[in-house]
Amino acid sequence: TNSFNKKIMQLFSYFLFFVVIWWVLFFIFLPIKNETSTEWQKGNANSAPTKSYLLRKVIITTVLSFIILITLIYFDLDLAFIFNK
Repeated sequence: TNSFNKKIMQLFSYFLFFVVIWWVLFFIFLPIKNETSTEWQKGNANSAPTKSYLLRKVIITTVLSFIILITLIYFDLDLAFIFNK
């Protein structure tokens, strides 16, 4: 059962790495290629995007996060040594 617990902990760690990588990349890609309106509209900020391409950014972020996570797994990056002090 000890090896089973270790595998579950490793999978959970990979999931957490994926979530952290995903959010960091998402916030990096979020301001890229936003189209703002040239006309001011009542009730909207001047900087409010008319097209944000949000779905495209989510897909790109997810794919890049998987690529980074698979690369970390391939090179056997184990950050468990941080918690073993």
